[in-house]
Amino acid sequence: MKQHQNSFWPKVIVNFSMSADGKVSVRNWMPSGFGSAVDRRRMQEIRARGDAIMVGRRTAEVDQMQMGISLPDLRAGRQAAGKSAEPLRVLVSARGPLDPKMKVFLEMRAPLLVFTAYNLPLPVRSTFPEGVIINALTGKSFSLSAILRVLRSQYHVRTLVCEGGPTLLRALLEVDAISEVNLTIEPLVFGGCRAPTLSGLLNRFLSHPIPFRLESIAVRESACFVRYVRKRQHQKMMINRAMPPA
Repeated sequence: MKQHQNSFWPKVIVNFSMSADGKVSVRNWMPSGFGSAVDRRRMQEIRARGDAIMVGRRTAEVDQMQMGISLPDLRAGRQAAGKSAEPLRVLVSARGPLDPKMKVFLEMRAPLLVFTAYNLPLPVRSTFPEGVIINALTGKSFSLSAILRVLRSQYHVRTLVCEGGPTLLRALLEVDAISEVNLTIEPLVFGGCRAPTLSGLLNRFLSHPIPFRLESIAVRESACFVRYVRKRQHQKMMINRAMPPA
């Protein structure tokens, strides 16, 4: 079922930085290291729009993410709107161990909801700090569709911001769950075929193209900030060339 037809899913917003040749990481999937102060500010502005921020386990571990909002004006703006200072954080772990020493677990300024494909025993769950909520979706019940339904129905997430990695983004694309894509295109070229793109490695095609339309584009500090929205039938393209508001 398409996302725009499914009221049981949140609106999914994606935010990524990538090179001019479309790479979001280097060939060993380590952090690319690019991103200006303007890009970091924009990242937090996009986070502030969400009821929740979602990343995959490996991305959170490699990038040492906290998934928070540190800018006082954005925190205050959320509180003035009747929201918590920071969104709910969501960690998706389809495979691989969960290390309680990951940075995302060390500073619990906002609750952390973990979706895992493993039924963690109580002694393991007790190693995580207070505020970590484990949701075990074992077997065939572990899917992006199921996770989106749980976020919407049980945690009242209407807007979900996804920050990676490419494997998680690809899974969202495969179920047509993405409504908006925000890209920061940096003036760098990595080259090679082993560095992942937005949808993973180059040798894996989606089952069908997913059309988006250009909503806005701007250039700041040599980087290009682009926003795309999911293109539906009978939509006309109107491009705003001003700096896209987050």
